[in-house]
Order: sequence, then C-alpha cells, then structure tokens
Amino acid sequence: MYTTYSNVARAILLYLFCVVLLSGCFGKRTLHDSLVDYKTRLGYVLDSELPQTTAPSLPTLAASSDIKIPIETLSINLREFYALQDCELGKVVAQRNTSLGKSQLPSQRLVYESKLLSVLSSCQAAISATNSSLADTLNDWHKQKRTDYAKSWANFIQASQELRLALSTPEHLLSTESKDANASVNSLFFIDSIKGLNNQTDGSPIDSGELEAQLQVIRSARLPATLWRTQLLLTENLDKLSASLIPKLNAVSCPEGRATEQAKILRNVFYLFFIEEIQPVGSLVNQYHYKLLPLWQKWLEEPLFHPDFKHYIEEQSKTNFDNYSRAVRSHVALWQGFLKRCNLSPVAATRG
Repeated sequence: MYTTYSNVARAILLYLFCVVLLSGCFGKRTLHDSLVDYKTRLGYVLDSELPQTTAPSLPTLAASSDIKIPIETLSINLREFYALQDCELGKVVAQRNTSLGKSQLPSQRLVYESKLLSVLSSCQAAISATNSSLADTLNDWHKQKRTDYAKSWANFIQASQELRLALSTPEHLLSTESKDANASVNSLFFIDSIKGLNNQTDGSPIDSGELEAQLQVIRSARLPATLWRTQLLLTENLDKLSASLIPKLNAVSCPEGRATEQAKILRNVFYLFFIEEIQPVGSLVNQYHYKLLPLWQKWLEEPLFHPDFKHYIEEQSKTNFDNYSRAVRSHVALWQGFLKRCNLSPVAATRG
C-alpha cells in the first residue's frame, strides 16, 4: 500500500516542481493565483476537495452627497466689493462667482479657500491704515473663512473622486511588484497635512499643481483599497481553508512521529505556496497597515468627518485587519502543530 502511494506521491511532487518552475514564464502571479494553486495542490495530496477560492469585494463607501458639509458663501455688498478693487481679494471673489468658479471640484474649492485666506490677510494689512472699518470687516471674514477652509478640507477628503477611488475601488491586489505604494503613503499624509494651512500666519496658499499631482499618485496606486481588499481576500480564504484542513491534517498518518511521504509532500506544498508566495504579500499587508495607521487614527478623531465615513475607515483599518491577523495566526498554528506531530523541520523543498 505504502509503495504504491509513494510512487504516486513522488509523481505529484515532481508535478509541483514543474508547475512552480514554469509559472514565471506566463506572466506575473497574483495572490489569487497563489491561493488557488495552494488549495489545488493540497487537495491533490489529501485526495480531497477543499473550499473554492473566493474574491470578496470591499463594502460601499457612503455617497459623497450624503456626507458633504454645507458651506455658506461669503456675503459682500457692492460698496465693499468696489472698495476692494485695489487689492487682490476683489479679483479672487469675482472669479469664484463665474460659472466655472461655482462648479469647482473639491480639490479646487480647497485651493480657492486657501487663496482666499491668503488675500484676506494681505488685503487687510494693505488697507488697515486708510480704512479701519473695512479692515475690521476683513478680519471677521478671515475668521469665518478659516472655519470654512477646514470644512472644505473635510469635503475634499470625503468627496474628491481620487480619494474615493483610493479608499474603496481597488484595481488589483497588493503584491511585491507594487512600485508606487510608498509614494502613495507620502501623498496621503501630504493631503492630511494641508488642513493646517488655515492656521498659518504667513499667508501661503496651496500650490494647486502640487495638490493635483499628489492626487494623481493616490488615484493611481489606490493603496488603501488595495491593502484592504487583499487582507479581506486572505481572511476569508484562510479561514475557510483552515477549518477544512483541521480534520484532514489530523487524519494524516505519522506513526510514532515518523513523517510519511504524504506528510513530506504536504510540508513542501505549504512552504512552496504559503511561505514563499502568500506570506510575503501578508508581510506587505502588515507593513502598509502600520505605515498608514497613524493617519487612520487621526481621521477617526476628526470631528468634521461624517460618522459613516469614519465607520468605513474603522471597519477596514481595525476590525478587518484584526480578523486578517487572527486568520493568518490560526493558519500558521495549524501547520506548526502538524509539522511538530510528524517531526518535520521547517525547511522548504528546493526548486533546483
């Protein structure tokens, strides 16, 4: 019986090596590919059907229209408007009242609000000596627009298309080939930092070109959504696989702690697919989770963000990450128990 099985096992192992060696010749492998192959090879060796690999989607982010903060327009009468024609404020306000100015994207509305803060400061300084009454009015406007700037920043984060895609619509799964992920981290912290511009006293407005460039990095990488969908994929599939493997691995014979051919091949499958292909992606999930965690913690404490928006962030960055971590730990512990029972050392099979 064992002689026959040994021949079959060797044939399966040879097949495994061929698949792994040839896989690099037909394009880049994704995490989904690795999970499919991992389950398929285990099923071959165990002569059992294991759960199919699923590809869960992220939940839907609340509609921007439902979480947008209303901002009152600045009311300027004609007498005040004409008195401001000699400073830049009149020009900026006039541009806002054009048809193009009234249909600004969230990013450009934020740029406008930062510009308005800047010209309010300079205009107030320019006329303070000749028109103290108007200077006092400008000071009141400046206070109001500092509040409006913070609201515009919150709307920019919650409603801009680039951010919404980055948070909820991944185009691919996280992989070791992801080249723009670190740049995306920096861009996300950049857009968070510009909220503080409303407290600056030097009157420096947002550089519109830089802001749009940072948004394009965020849109291209879509790192948060990519990260969160990857951890969701691992959680769901590893949970199902672990539950299915528990009785099957327990049934594998290792008499008096001696590993059979079947046990050795199972160990090789585990290392070739889980340790060498799946686990490196899991390491990236951990890496980028902790890089972005300070940002999510800050946003969860932001009073201007809508509760539905914060709930979405918390669900992905905390609840689902905790579930992912537990699923990985449980899966690894399952294999550690099996390897210990069969006295198999944690050494991967060679590919050469």
